Order: sequence, then structure tokens, then C-alpha cells
Amino acid sequence: VFRFAAPAIMAGNRVLLKHASNVPGCGKAIDELIHEASGRDDLLAFTEIASGDVAGVIADGRIAALTFTGSTDAGRKVASECGRHLKTCVLELGGSDPYLVLEDADLAHAAAVCAKARMINGGQSCIAAKRLIVVDAALDRFTKHLLDELSVYQMGDPMEPETKLGPLARPDLRDDLHAQVRASVDGGAKVLLGGEVPEKVGP
Repeated sequence: VFRFAAPAIMAGNRVLLKHASNVPGCGKAIDELIHEASGRDDLLAFTEIASGDVAGVIADGRIAALTFTGSTDAGRKVASECGRHLKTCVLELGGSDPYLVLEDADLAHAAAVCAKARMINGGQSCIAAKRLIVVDAALDRFTKHLLDELSVYQMGDPMEPETKLGPLARPDLRDDLHAQVRASVDGGAKVLLGGEVPEKVGP
């Protein structure tokens, strides 16, 4: 939010923020923070409108441009509406970013970076590396380093200092991830670490 809100406000614009419907508290907190920092209430407006009402907002003549961070499907709809009204649109959508490891790489360092890049925010960040592409000559050694890195990721309450891996955002995301693991195994993949849904109850 801040990467687009700050420059827009500094350029003299007012920002209308619709946060994800499942975490409206984040949007409220951002609204309060900007108000507290600026002493003004005319820089950012937070709205809790339903997703179905977004098209009407985009069509409003007071809206000059729009930025959206989210799924590819939702991004298509937003881009379509912006195109319909010839409005500037910047999208940050889900990706499948690769991490390439070559034979001459520092494999221990590469594994540490890959583990952090993949597991950032519980693996739920849109900027997290999604695929690791490793040359055959380095694969076995890199895999060992990566397993060493991942095996010390302690799962638990994200508010506890020893926790390195918090929970997924919603049960349906957990179920979808587990289904992907099972489908991969059925397709011939091998599980080297984990692979099952933890039985522990979350915080």
C-alpha cells in the first residue's frame, strides 16, 4: 500500500484504499497511521466496499488511476474495467518466479537465500521465489544444503521469537497446498522433508 500511496500523496493526490475483504483491520490501521503522521484526514480514505462494487468506483470520474495487488483472475477484471474507462492501471499479480543455481555458485549461500526467499511470510508472499532451477552438476550438493536450511525452520506462533514459519492465512489455502503436494507425489515427485499437514492446533 505504502509504495503507491506515499508518492501519490506527495504528488498532491488523495488516495482511496480498498484493502482485502478478509483483513479490513489492516486498511483501518493504515488509515489511522497516515492521519496520525500527517495530522490531516484528507490524504487517504479507507473504504470497505464489496468486491462487486469496485467497477462502479473505477468508473467514477474522480478516480484517475488504480493499482491492484492480488490474484491474476482479479487482476484481469480490474484491468478490464480500467481499460473500459481508459484509466491508468498498475498490477502486481501472482507469479512463478524462478531461482537459478549454476555449478559455480556458492551452494551453501544459495541454499540459505533460496530457503528465505521461498519461506518469506510463510511462503505466502507474491515476491517469494516459486521454483528452484538447479544444474545437474550441483543438484545433490545444493539439495543437501537446502534441506539443512529448511529443517531448522521452527513452525509455530509468529509472535514467538523462536518461530521461523507461521501458519497459512486460511484453512482453504492449507488444503490447496496439501492437495498440490499429494498431486506432485502421485506424479512421481519425492518428499524429502515434511509433506503432511501438521496436527498441532494454531495459536
